Amino acid sequence: MTLSPVKKLTPKQLNLAMQLNIFTGCLATVWGIVCSPQPIFNVFVINHLGASSSTLGFLVALLQISGLFQLASIFIYGYARRKKPFFIAAHLVHRLLTLAIAAAAFVAAATGNTDWGIRAIMIAVPLSWVFMNASAAGWWSWVADLFPEKIRGAFFLKRSAIINIINVIWFFLASMVLDLIKGPYTFWIYGAIFSIGAISGIVDIILNLFIPEPEPTETETFNPLDALEPLKNKNFIQFSVAVGIAIFSINLIGPFQSPYVVDPKGVAAPNTWLGIMFVISQLTWVVTAPFWGTIMDKWGRKPVVVLGCFFVLSWTGYFFLNHRTYIYLLPLISIAAGLLAPAFWEGVNQMMLSLSPNKNRIAYVAWYMTLVGLVSSGGSLLGGALLDALASFRIELFRLSFSGFHVVQLGSILMVLFSAWIISRVREGREQEVGFVIGRVANPGILKTYAYLDDIATATDPGRTEQALRSIEAETGDLALDEIIARLDDPYLEIREEAARALGRIGSSYAVEPLIQRLESNQSHFQITVARALGKIRDRRAVEPLIHYLKSTKSEELQEACIQALGDIGGEEAAQTVAEFYRNAASDRLRAAAADAASRLGLFEATSELLPRLIAGKSSSIRRQYAIALGNLFGSPGDFYPFVSGSEGASADRISRLFHQLEGKIRSTNFRLHQLPISKLSKHQIHSRIAAIQEVREHLDAGQDLEALKKITRFAQDILAEILGEAVEARQFQELAFRIDIHFGSFVWFLEEVQKYLGTLPKGSPDEAEIQRLLTLLIVFFLESNWN
Repeated sequence: MTLSPVKKLTPKQLNLAMQLNIFTGCLATVWGIVCSPQPIFNVFVINHLGASSSTLGFLVALLQISGLFQLASIFIYGYARRKKPFFIAAHLVHRLLTLAIAAAAFVAAATGNTDWGIRAIMIAVPLSWVFMNASAAGWWSWVADLFPEKIRGAFFLKRSAIINIINVIWFFLASMVLDLIKGPYTFWIYGAIFSIGAISGIVDIILNLFIPEPEPTETETFNPLDALEPLKNKNFIQFSVAVGIAIFSINLIGPFQSPYVVDPKGVAAPNTWLGIMFVISQLTWVVTAPFWGTIMDKWGRKPVVVLGCFFVLSWTGYFFLNHRTYIYLLPLISIAAGLLAPAFWEGVNQMMLSLSPNKNRIAYVAWYMTLVGLVSSGGSLLGGALLDALASFRIELFRLSFSGFHVVQLGSILMVLFSAWIISRVREGREQEVGFVIGRVANPGILKTYAYLDDIATATDPGRTEQALRSIEAETGDLALDEIIARLDDPYLEIREEAARALGRIGSSYAVEPLIQRLESNQSHFQITVARALGKIRDRRAVEPLIHYLKSTKSEELQEACIQALGDIGGEEAAQTVAEFYRNAASDRLRAAAADAASRLGLFEATSELLPRLIAGKSSSIRRQYAIALGNLFGSPGDFYPFVSGSEGASADRISRLFHQLEGKIRSTNFRLHQLPISKLSKHQIHSRIAAIQEVREHLDAGQDLEALKKITRFAQDILAEILGEAVEARQFQELAFRIDIHFGSFVWFLEEVQKYLGTLPKGSPDEAEIQRLLTLLIVFFLESNWN
């Protein structure tokens, strides 16, 4: 029978399942670190029992070929109603058989006979893995039913981090004891270590009895043909084969690195260094694994797996490794591997579950493990054979000594990178592009966002949550999108507003619908923040709701936020609304806001009154807002804002840089104004123009704003005359300028309006001084922005 979707566990049951799963995982790692082909086991087999590299490679190949028995699990679990009973029974046999490894050590210690131990291991360990492979798919399907996909990656990588703390402690203690107690007691110590590992593995399986198994909501009859369904899924097969190639490539050299490090003919490092390497890499794993789990849940498994493949680049350190350099290089190799290895080893299993449909998951898991085992099975066998064949190979290059070990390792690295390319071609379905994830992970700000995730999601102190939301940066904030969106419904208004602002900074289209829903809030302050956030995201879906609230609200603040947002988003409907609102604005404040929005949309028809309104503005803030709108017509929207905002000292510094930048552009003997060619100038002409700009600057600094405006106006008119010649005097000049470009046309119109202003200049006043200063800065801004 086939089990259909299962009932969800209660929160209490899920919490118990998580805790027990982590604890049994810790016991399993005590078993795995010594009772499977890991450094301690590999060193024991080769350096103490005396097996050859080919023998160890053959053993690893047998273990991987035993993956064929995964196919049997399709039928076993297909006809079984539950997964847990068979998994526990088969895995108990699997762990009991690994007691043979301890027996091999004890026999060698008592009799000196190592051949018996090699034979026992070559029989018992592969047989043990037959039972493991025949039942492992049930465990993966079981835990996939237990833990929802949206939290699965984060949970398993958190579990991995905790398990690896135990890894570190156990491996380091075992390695240290083996280094301290040598001679006739070595085999006894190995026997004790393997016994502890095997017993821990047995207890692990027994404790699984207490982990709940979700009940299926309905039961369907098992169809044996369903066992072949995964083979029809080309995407799934491509992924499985690619992972198999990656593990094949890793196994070319992986099992032989530890023996090489401690081999007197290799690096000749003490056994303790295996423990030090393991501690460093696993502690790095502990730190990075939860991070990779979060990345998987947010942006998909595939990009994380592809990045994880690059952990083999840490192996390049082995090319420079010898008895003099291992003290420095081995820690660096371990750190580099620990940063990326969890992304690969944990990521491939999570991606496999994501690619496996719920209905026939057992078959998919079984075929995945079978294909991976078959494709990768020859890696260690070939690696061992190559190492034996190249045992006498040695070459000196640039004072470095390279052996057959390095040749095999180079091939391994290149093949893993090739498999990463194949995996990148697999379609997961909901993942971000690999380049996107690389860009985010390479940004140091991602660590800051990750550090604030917990505060945003679970903090009970409103102050901490508000501070965390305020600290979210645009470049990496999409890592926390779900948590931020959840805070849009927080009881505290301040937190809701900070969440909306954060979503605006991030600019993800994923946040548009949640924000639109919050526009319906009755709290106008929150609606204002939401409207501004929608404007920053610039998604056309927000246009209709923003127009609705622009027309229906009586709040000027909300109207201003909506009209500004429409100006940011753009589009025909938004442009029509902005133009209409500008004509019918109920106050100077709203008209100025609409003018700013219209200028960002390039609506010259709606902004032709900007200069007259700037001149007639009743307050400094209104005049500056109209100046900003004009600046939007002359250059990139928002670029003029810094010159009329902030403290007096800060704006003065920015204005000074504006003048210096314009002078620098004038110094170029080959230049154009707004893509229109200007004839090549002599050095004298260049100096003359720079002197004119400097004179404008001096007039501004001296408070002689009218003189500055007259000087810069004449300067700009001379430039236009040089570009267009006699056309400047023609009535159709402005029309010609608009045909060239709306920015250029707007500037020509502006200059004509400034000339009219200078011709009918009223008596001087503080307001007039500010107006003249703003007009001067606008001309300088246009010239600097468009002179290239």
